Amino acid sequence: MKVLVVLMSMCTLEKYHCYENLSKRNSTVLSLSSRFRNQSAALANDGDTDTGYSHCSHTDENQKIAWLQVDLGQPYSIYNVTMYYRHEHSWKPIRLRQFYLDVSESTANMSTMERTRCYTDNTTEQESPKSKIEMPCKHTARYVIVETTYDAPGDNRTGAMLEICEIEVYGCETGKYGDNCTPCEGCKTCDINNGNCGKLEYHLQKLYKESIQS
Repeated sequence: MKVLVVLMSMCTLEKYHCYENLSKRNSTVLSLSSRFRNQSAALANDGDTDTGYSHCSHTDENQKIAWLQVDLGQPYSIYNVTMYYRHEHSWKPIRLRQFYLDVSESTANMSTMERTRCYTDNTTEQESPKSKIEMPCKHTARYVIVETTYDAPGDNRTGAMLEICEIEVYGCETGKYGDNCTPCEGCKTCDINNGNCGKLEYHLQKLYKESIQS
């Protein structure tokens, strides 16, 4: 009982992820825009958050654009996304600048006009990027896409590159909300935090219930 109380408190304080990590579902598939050597997309959802090179997915050099796509297999209610980027004592995350996080019902190969932007990195060259980034992203979508066109100055390899060691997409199945993914009440989809229905849908559901009861 004490353990449950502690976990609930941590959830309330948002210091502990109590939503499901959708990246670990068997139906989830990761892909890269290109691949550097044998650093495949599968390394980004194997549960290993080590940020050493051999533990990270890696796109190829000399590319104008680089992306990593998380295909959840179907739409889910997303809460946030946590990303672990390559960072070693001898290698700083200098390539992790000016990237963006999108969600969509279309794949990364489609136009960015069909996406919803959750996060944009504005780190300057004078700042040191963090190797772990938590990005709020309260949307319902099937695809989660990290993308960049940034070519780091002073890098010994040219082109846009991503070196993502792990990506965790937290949320619930659509129609559920909260720490325990409780079913929405009175609507098909609701706010991932508090279960509130959208104003229009809630009003229609209320009218429908009143018509049945009368």
